[in-house]
Amino acid sequence: MDKYLKKTPREKPKLDVVACSSSKSFKQSTIHSLKGVVVVEDIQRLKCKLQLPAQSVDILIASLKELSKKIPPRHNLISTKIGHTVNKLRKHPDQRVSTEAKQVYVKWKTYFKEKNEKPQIEVKCDRKTEELRLTAKRLFSEALCVERLHVMVEAVEREVFHCNKKLVNSAYRRTMRAIVFRLRGDEELRSSLLNKQISVEEFVKQNKKS
Repeated sequence: MDKYLKKTPREKPKLDVVACSSSKSFKQSTIHSLKGVVVVEDIQRLKCKLQLPAQSVDILIASLKELSKKIPPRHNLISTKIGHTVNKLRKHPDQRVSTEAKQVYVKWKTYFKEKNEKPQIEVKCDRKTEELRLTAKRLFSEALCVERLHVMVEAVEREVFHCNKKLVNSAYRRTMRAIVFRLRGDEELRSSLLNKQISVEEFVKQNKKS
């Protein structure tokens, strides 16, 4: 089981870049932060941050500000349900969060009304990368004693992936391995993470390996 976390691949998994107006795809090893380029992984990572129970106001605002820099394709809004998540935050009790959420929601809605036909580029992980990440999530969920689809599993793994430049490289594997072994048999640590006594960002930072 742990052999996966120790194994170092010969090649670094890359990312698929797919033009939403075309079925063709090609590979690239870097991602340009252009407004017309939407990284699916970033959308999913930010959604996890927004959905975590008792999330801090600062992280909510920072995540919403990051979301406002991109315009997800319509089908991506539907598949990830990020629009629904942002819309719910318009009723957040903290006015700063609700205001930021409203700005993002209105920005996206206005865009699709005015430029619905404009093609966008969607960047997502290739199949090999997704398979490796699914294995890591399974091992992590077992160590955390929760279901594989638990929001905390998604949040932590996506944060580790993000901190390693969206690559399943040796640093990613060492970090996930450290997290899994640290959580095994440590009920107090598991409880602290699940009850948000320690933030996802701080937890990953404490266990990050180079």
